[in-house]
Amino acid sequence: MTANPREASLRAFGKPSGGWWLLVGTLGAIVGVGIYAWTLQLRGGMSVAGYNDHAFWAIYIADVITFIGVSYGGAVVSAILRLTGATWRAPLTRLAEGTAVCTVLIGGALIIPHIGHPDRLYELVTQPNVTAPVFWDFIAVTTYTVASVVFFALPLIPDMAILHAEDVGRLGWLRARLYASFSRGWVGAPRQRRVLAGAVGLVSIMIIPLAVSVHSVLAWAFATTSRPWWHESIWAPQFVVAALYSGVALVILVVAGFRRGYKLESFISERHFVRLGFILATFAAGYLYLTFADILPGAYVADNSTSAIFGELLVGRLAGWFWLFAIVGGVLPLLLVALPWTRNIAGMVIASCLVVPMMWLKRMLMVIAPANFDVVTGQAGAYRLTWIPVAVTLAALAAIPLMLMLLFRVVPLLSIDEIEEINEMEELKNAEAAAEYQRAAEARAAEHQADVITVGRPSSTSRATGAALVLLIAACLGAFGVRAAGPAVATTVPGTPRITMSGTETNGAVQLTAKVTSPSGVPLTTGDVTFSLATLVFGSRQVELGSVAPDKTGTARLVLGGPRSHGWRPTTVGPQEFVGSYAAHPGDEPVQFSTNVDVTVARSAYIPAIPKALGGAGATLVKALFLIVATVWLLLATQVLRVLRVCRKGAAVLPRPA
Repeated sequence: MTANPREASLRAFGKPSGGWWLLVGTLGAIVGVGIYAWTLQLRGGMSVAGYNDHAFWAIYIADVITFIGVSYGGAVVSAILRLTGATWRAPLTRLAEGTAVCTVLIGGALIIPHIGHPDRLYELVTQPNVTAPVFWDFIAVTTYTVASVVFFALPLIPDMAILHAEDVGRLGWLRARLYASFSRGWVGAPRQRRVLAGAVGLVSIMIIPLAVSVHSVLAWAFATTSRPWWHESIWAPQFVVAALYSGVALVILVVAGFRRGYKLESFISERHFVRLGFILATFAAGYLYLTFADILPGAYVADNSTSAIFGELLVGRLAGWFWLFAIVGGVLPLLLVALPWTRNIAGMVIASCLVVPMMWLKRMLMVIAPANFDVVTGQAGAYRLTWIPVAVTLAALAAIPLMLMLLFRVVPLLSIDEIEEINEMEELKNAEAAAEYQRAAEARAAEHQADVITVGRPSSTSRATGAALVLLIAACLGAFGVRAAGPAVATTVPGTPRITMSGTETNGAVQLTAKVTSPSGVPLTTGDVTFSLATLVFGSRQVELGSVAPDKTGTARLVLGGPRSHGWRPTTVGPQEFVGSYAAHPGDEPVQFSTNVDVTVARSAYIPAIPKALGGAGATLVKALFLIVATVWLLLATQVLRVLRVCRKGAAVLPRPA
């Protein structure tokens, strides 16, 4: 197998094999089914996707977070490796940056099924609400997408010039014309290389804060929504680290697939996977830390609604899914990287295969649990997952390899110019190192032999100790979840009590009176009477107003607007149904009685917010943000124009074709 990057890049341009057509056809069929499912959603509304009054956010927003997030792995990792001068990055950069472009395009497209109808995206542009986080998230995603395309396209210029000059016959007519047009004027002159390197370096610097801003703004879109667990200050860094974690995992999978499909073993070795694995492990440890730093303090001191959400996650109906993510998506990938016998290509690919779906699962838990929680009743709602959002999600997943396979049928698979430049630098360094070593050997032979210090690999005992420590931490977390569950209590009550209830309105104040007795008519004084309002808002349900213990005569009274009703008063006039529930002992099945009260005096449920500190700074902040975005776009356009201008100067000295 040749180690020539030019020949290796041309392999993807050959006649496709039967397996290639089969894979493309299968992926295309999955994408087609997803598009058909979306058309059914357009005709039937969001309810066909399982959305309801409780589940107003669900699988689509989790998809948006996941797919846009994984694009950061390719862009940011490639940018950081470029800025740090890591030479081993060269065979990976084109695949990583191509993955970033494809995934951010797919993630951006998933916003359309999430908002329900495409015309709302048009209104987002034509009638923007500049105070809404979703508008700035749209701006951030659009800017990041353009920067990713520029970051991917600029290094293509010298590669297309090289292939067009030497292998135009193998490019085909269409690619040859594209390459000639795109790389027109590139001759590899020192000034051209300086301008291109400066442009790519500046875009590399810009990509990092742009990636951070996109997921930070998306996290703030959650944080500014009044739902338990969403308004957390740690969500912005947590979203950023999660994006990088899942993004690096996807890069490993893409690199492994193209390495095997186009036989790139001479360029992409086990060393590349191990180093990507180290980066993966770093983000895994950071994300696990941020996850439990978010949940554990909140579970200890949170309000009732937040505590209920965390209870579902740690020991409730969602606990199995949460601990599946923590162990399979966090602990196991760490172990696969930490243990020497799994620190290889297969181990890194398996770790990445665990990370990608588990990070999607974590996003689903972060969305579903708070979005379905009823902050009025304190009860969790239901989300019914249908086949339509599943088909759309699978279509987006299939679109990633499909777009990459089609993309690299057009552009070179490897960064040819970069690989050749680094190879030349390595050869020069090796020659200089050999000469220096020879001089040093002669000097040592003339003097005394220097001590040689050999640093050995960690012993098997230390490796076993480290693995045991990680497993012990996982066991402690599981024990914490088991310990948090309270013991079950079963009680029985002989006989069923009776309850009657009446309601009156006097001078605008509603008083509810309930009387509880035993089956024989004896007044009951134990337990509490819970008064509720029967409503059809968000479905048929009862909104608890307050609880009162019966007196010696078995009578319990609640005045709406008083301290026992938490200050609540009727918000609408007309007949309203109130319900009284009574249970003599905890765990008993409550008995109920309802009555109607004709309410004539009501107050608005709207309570204006108190003035916020620095509230007047919003207009100035909006102008500053627009100025920052305009500066970023101007810098991107400037770098593209600089490269095109220096290429035109090169084209001016090229000989005209006969």
